[in-house]
Amino acid sequence: MSNKQQRIKQLSYSLLLPCILSSSVVIADPDARLLAMCQACHGSDGSNEFSSIPNLKWQNQQYMVQQLQQFKSGQRQDKTMTKVAILLSTEQMESMASYFSKGEEK
Repeated sequence: MSNKQQRIKQLSYSLLLPCILSSSVVIADPDARLLAMCQACHGSDGSNEFSSIPNLKWQNQQYMVQQLQQFKSGQRQDKTMTKVAILLSTEQMESMASYFSKGEEK
């Protein structure tokens, strides 16, 4: 990854994460708020244009849950995803994995 791409990634995370995790974001349905948080980086259907952010579209559901659990436990490290996964229950992980495994846009 070039320095420019790395700076763009860092800037994106520094700008998006506070907005995503902010309690001032008001969406009535907690699942909709969670989905919006995931879609902010991974794209509305799980695909995005950033090489540094994995595409989740049509990814195996069990694999995604396993990866989120590893972020949460610390077995897998990523500055952003570890912080996000810590906030998620197993049910939320399963719900988001189910959504992105279908590759459909809401």
